[in-house]
Amino acid sequence: MDIFHFIFVDLLYRPVYNLVLFTYVTLPGKDMGLTIIYLAILMRVILLPVSLAGSGSARRIESIKPQLERMQRIPDAGRRRKHTQALLRANRINVYATALVLGIQLLFLALLYQVFQSGLKHDPNELAYFQVNEPIDTTFFGWIDLAVPNWPLALATSALLYVMLSLSTPEPEPGAKLSDVWYVIVLPIVVFGILLLLPASKSLFLLTSILFSIGLYVIAKYVFRVEPPAQQDAE
Repeated sequence: MDIFHFIFVDLLYRPVYNLVLFTYVTLPGKDMGLTIIYLAILMRVILLPVSLAGSGSARRIESIKPQLERMQRIPDAGRRRKHTQALLRANRINVYATALVLGIQLLFLALLYQVFQSGLKHDPNELAYFQVNEPIDTTFFGWIDLAVPNWPLALATSALLYVMLSLSTPEPEPGAKLSDVWYVIVLPIVVFGILLLLPASKSLFLLTSILFSIGLYVIAKYVFRVEPPAQQDAE
């Protein structure tokens, strides 16, 4: 058996395919839109410890930003890296948590794309772990086909992404350039363009995940507090 086929199909694609099918047939109403929403929330809940670590790290990074900027002026690259890593450890900052959450979600979205592009268009029993005795309806409440692009859903997702970035991005300092916050404007536009080319299931998944992130940000802001940054000599 080809190793790539084994990894992609048997280890990655087929479990996600069956997770979608199982959720669809067991949820009341058998609605594919609700299936996507449920799976998005389930994934974010599973990744919640990592997400909280990433949110806390981001806030602590902001609190030690002046110290990080001073360390960037250390001429020796080795000493600069050593001091920076020590400062991050002292403040319990995990710079990989957010990247891990994003990477897992992107992988799931890529697999979900394949499920809607090809998997659900064929007999589900070809790859299902269990018997499926009814056709799969890929619509959301019977009127949004999640197997094709949907511009209103893509627009709503991009607008929410802008809101999330606006909330999580610190206020620019006086005299800051537009280039310092360009991604807040450009990224939602780019995402909107990409979602126009993808099945609406992607938009719905991202929409749910972004709403979860906004809720997480509000909780992190008002429930969790950033401790005073540990001092680290940059000399």
